[in-house]
Amino acid sequence: MVSVSSVKARLKGVYYGWWVLAATFFLGAISGGLLGSSNAIFFGPVKQDLGLSSAQTSLIFSLTRAQGSVAGPLVGWVVDRFGARPMVIAGGLAAGIGFMLLSGVHQYWLYLLIFIGVVSTGRSAGLGQTLLGAVNKWFVQRRSLAMSICITGFTSGGAVLLPLVTLGVQSIGWRATMFYSGIFVAAVTVPLALLIRSSPEDMGLEADGGSQSQKSSVGRRSAAAVYDFSTREALRTRAFWILLAGVVVRTSLWGGISVHAVELLVWRGMEFQAAGLMFSLMFLLAVPMRLAAGALGQRWDSQFLLFVGEVLAGISMASLLFLPGLLAVYLFVVLFAVEQGTSTLNWVALGDYFGRASFATLMGIMSVCFNIGMLLTPLYAGWVVDKTGSYNLVLWTFMPLYGLSAVTCLFMRRPAPPASAAQTAR
Repeated sequence: MVSVSSVKARLKGVYYGWWVLAATFFLGAISGGLLGSSNAIFFGPVKQDLGLSSAQTSLIFSLTRAQGSVAGPLVGWVVDRFGARPMVIAGGLAAGIGFMLLSGVHQYWLYLLIFIGVVSTGRSAGLGQTLLGAVNKWFVQRRSLAMSICITGFTSGGAVLLPLVTLGVQSIGWRATMFYSGIFVAAVTVPLALLIRSSPEDMGLEADGGSQSQKSSVGRRSAAAVYDFSTREALRTRAFWILLAGVVVRTSLWGGISVHAVELLVWRGMEFQAAGLMFSLMFLLAVPMRLAAGALGQRWDSQFLLFVGEVLAGISMASLLFLPGLLAVYLFVVLFAVEQGTSTLNWVALGDYFGRASFATLMGIMSVCFNIGMLLTPLYAGWVVDKTGSYNLVLWTFMPLYGLSAVTCLFMRRPAPPASAAQTAR
């Protein structure tokens, strides 16, 4: 019989990085399910309640990306300098309180102000890139798996929480659903955030486990694999800009899809609740896809997996254009789930290529660019629907852009460390 003391002893021996990963997983689930992907569920009801056009409603969720572009580099620098915990606490509380405030708003301009200035600011500060920055500090050899588990949290939130949000909107209305969601976000953020520590070195540990006085028995990795680039050094590499190009195109397109997904499926003939559940299914399928991509990313070069994911995303656009009925919807959901699974490897590649020291700062710089794209694509889609009453042109536009994103993956290469670092290694 297993005793309580033996269980405590085993738990005490667990590498603390796994506790950090567990906390970021659940925080990511809250962020992805209630603060991010739920935008597609709230889109239609908010549009109807406030008497808005598709473009006006798109602007609400798109302007959050402009805010993210401004805040991203600063958030990254703060996380690299001071750690993730204070940002997670402040950001989670702000996002939760903002959701509660939004539930009572009836004016468009006030909804815009609170959503962008409170909800979005809180999420981008504490429940987005901050979580990935925290995980990257704790893992090197197991970075691909750990990062994939963390990002899977965002997907799991969509799979588990979106059906509840959809049911809530249908049964008690979007306002009450948003209010109770805000209470939940604010209540669970603080205890989860308290599990996050800045780095293994602060606890006398090494990344991936072990103590600083006891080096790993695993063979040493090459200087290129372990070297921590400074922000300036990374920006001077060709690899950073190629990776940035692929991330910007892929993430910008996801911005348009994620905001309009439910309305897109309704356009294809589904009922609102069925469309919401189908959108949730996409996230559910993406969970094993992301875990599989993380496991494969530890053995294979990430560029091939990313290439396959972007090609399949382009095919998913084509399915909605050319295939009839529910077959098109099912293929769209499955193929896009695969794309969302492989997309995890963009951030794995960033950590593998440039190390731990400046990861959050570099991710923040990238966010300036892809958040601008995520601002424009939902607006573009909303404008097209207002003008044409159809998503055909949107799909025709997105399909070749996914092909462009796939091409950038073929040119990704790990950068060599600067000459000064190579000389020091000798």
